[in-house]
Amino acid sequence: MSAIARDQIADDPLSRIQAQGHEIPKVQIQQWFNWTDELLNLHRSQFVLREATPGQLEDHKTAFKEAIRYCLAINTIIADPDFNEPDLVARLQARIRHLQDAYDTFHDSALSNGQAEEILKRVFPE
Repeated sequence: MSAIARDQIADDPLSRIQAQGHEIPKVQIQQWFNWTDELLNLHRSQFVLREATPGQLEDHKTAFKEAIRYCLAINTIIADPDFNEPDLVARLQARIRHLQDAYDTFHDSALSNGQAEEILKRVFPE
């Protein structure tokens, strides 16, 4: 942003509020990325590399469903052309795919145990 544009925003309360309205979701999305990083790290360390209990798997299912649902809601906001953050949209859509893959590993009824094991072997070769 140029110095002139910043000066105009500083002088115009509506422009300042609009700029804040654009920045707030970006900050929140970054916080969400940090949270989903932790969730995916936990998925790898506690579920992929270890045998989870039925209760842990149910918690996993709930956490990933919630994360995916929230990401889809965020995507609706930032995919709007007026938001104009295509890099952020691409990053979020990739994250949705990662979360969905992690969810499907244990909870996709269309995926057999054998298919899940094959995917895990390709992703995490021993």
